[in-house]
Amino acid sequence: MPAKKPSRNANFMKSIQRPIVWAIVILFGIGIIWWTVAQYLGSGFRNNTQDVDQTIKFEETVGGLTRDGTPVIDSRYWITYSEYEISARDTLSNIRSQGYNLDPYFEVENNPSEMGIRYELFRSLIDQKTLLLYAVENDVVPTAQQIKSESDRIVNQYVADENTKAAIIYQYGSVEAFAELVQEYVSTQLLSMNVQAKALPNIEEDFKQYVADNMTDLKYEYEKVTASHILVTDEASALELKAKIEEGVLSFSQAASEFSIDTGSAIDGGNLGEFGHGQMVKEFEDAAFAATPGVITGPVLSQFGYHLIDVATKTTFDTYEEFVKVAGYDTEYSQYSNDRFNSWLSSYKEENKLSYAINDPDLVMYEKYANSRNDAESSQKLMAELQNEYFDGEGNVLIGDSYLPLVIYTELADSRVSELRNEILDLEDLKSILTTVPASITSLSKEEIAAQLETTPSTDSITRVYLSNSQRAHDYFDKYGISELVDVEKLLSEKNEAYDKTNTYFESSVKFLYSTMPNSSQVINYMYRIDGNDPKIVYLYNESIYNRNIRPLLENPTLLDSYLQYYGQYFGAQAVSLLIDSPVQSVESDLNMKILNITDVATDLKVSTLYLLVDMYEKLANIQKNEQMMRMYLIGEMSYLEMLLELYPDDAALKSTIETVQFQISELATGTGTTTEATGTEN
Repeated sequence: MPAKKPSRNANFMKSIQRPIVWAIVILFGIGIIWWTVAQYLGSGFRNNTQDVDQTIKFEETVGGLTRDGTPVIDSRYWITYSEYEISARDTLSNIRSQGYNLDPYFEVENNPSEMGIRYELFRSLIDQKTLLLYAVENDVVPTAQQIKSESDRIVNQYVADENTKAAIIYQYGSVEAFAELVQEYVSTQLLSMNVQAKALPNIEEDFKQYVADNMTDLKYEYEKVTASHILVTDEASALELKAKIEEGVLSFSQAASEFSIDTGSAIDGGNLGEFGHGQMVKEFEDAAFAATPGVITGPVLSQFGYHLIDVATKTTFDTYEEFVKVAGYDTEYSQYSNDRFNSWLSSYKEENKLSYAINDPDLVMYEKYANSRNDAESSQKLMAELQNEYFDGEGNVLIGDSYLPLVIYTELADSRVSELRNEILDLEDLKSILTTVPASITSLSKEEIAAQLETTPSTDSITRVYLSNSQRAHDYFDKYGISELVDVEKLLSEKNEAYDKTNTYFESSVKFLYSTMPNSSQVINYMYRIDGNDPKIVYLYNESIYNRNIRPLLENPTLLDSYLQYYGQYFGAQAVSLLIDSPVQSVESDLNMKILNITDVATDLKVSTLYLLVDMYEKLANIQKNEQMMRMYLIGEMSYLEMLLELYPDDAALKSTIETVQFQISELATGTGTTTEATGTEN
């Protein structure tokens, strides 16, 4: 078969990062300027084109544009708290409507925090103000009539369909509310388009040149073929099959099903689907892209055998005019426009000495955090500052005006504790090497060690181990800048001391936050790490996992199917285990071991645990199409219902539920329960 290769753009780890999801939610539909977030900004630029508000003071705002370090003397370029809060409300509401649970302060499983979104919104608003400044100074501000005309056109287009109109009313409350939202979007979009037309008048011509200069890469990326093939072992068989197909004795799909040795595609009539450059072996790829759709090509010899190829569709291009018709054109033009516009914007700010000032204390603090995240030295410096300000000498938390500094400290301390733990392991390993390996070997250079390893016989295992350990020691020498045992012991002592202190402060911070925000899933995660045997913490931790990762999939079969389809591309049949089986088993095992099997756990906690497990098994049963699997999960549900009955022997509703589940299990045992659905129980 033609061996498929990974796409050059295939990057699974990036593709599953959920931050992309929330970013798209915020930025969706904006077009060429990624940071405008127009459709979710409750105060549009229309409000910013009015006369200067003489009553407001700059220091009373969230922040705003500055020129040469001084606030611009025009309130249109400031961000009021009203504007900022409306923007935040609408954006956060929209993200939550997509099914995302946002922590107020913490980033959880790569999801942004509300605070993180607020910070990005502030920066988006600042860029809006910058665009408005340029538009005003260059007389390209769209008029109110232009905004209304375009908004009306869009709204009328949507409400013309009664079903769409009904959906709009359901989502936004009224057509008028939707129209207002559209107007906000249009105002910003028109502003952006006008600024781009003024700032980059030749961008389309520039893009044509870009396409010409990068034609080879673009062809590799966007040229596609949809084809089927037949694979046989010898040329004679291939020619015989080709003749029969051309004579109408066999269809191509019939021949593939009966004679192709590529069993993977043969079952589907030889269909290979759509593929691009670099995904098939070279001989096959060259022939497929050179083929005429509808005309059988081959035999083509590859390392796998002889191929007959039937190309159904082919997308190729050699000129700009041809590329315009390709699906990738819009993607490339949008990216190119973004890059050019962002580059221009940066230059415009620099040339005009434009920046911004923040007055809101939380945003000031978060920006410090954001700027320090990718720099170890800055992170440690900020952590030390927060530690000095928000803790006493014993590591006890000093209550401030905001939880945000403590949250940031906790995040920084968590990272630092992890770094110190790894450094301690390194240094302990190095100490062990220096105390067990002869100095005559550890004193050798890397080159000398490598040379001796080549000449030392495999039978001399002790010497080879010494040499290998010395190689690892040299890595530590380079990393920590020390090689003497006394220096290693000194640094190890310092790292252990720093670890103990940082971890003490970290745990103190987490416990304080737990006392003030016990519903934060990230705080619960930290608490579980600190005390993973405390029954209450165990319950909250697993409840959080269930509600966040398991329950949404069990309650929404469509969502589950889409997840299984996506993950199935990478994990095949193991996708079910990854998404459902393993998380379910982990939650159940932890709850049983640390709560249900412990005699002195409070009854109410056991009850909550049992109801969670009942709910989980009930939902697992409901999504099953296989009767055997459904019966298995119903039996699991029954076991926890019976444990509940032991605690509440007189509960009539509970007895009724048990009877219902027993009946379902019985039906499935006799093969009569194909349409039976589990009866719900709620805590």
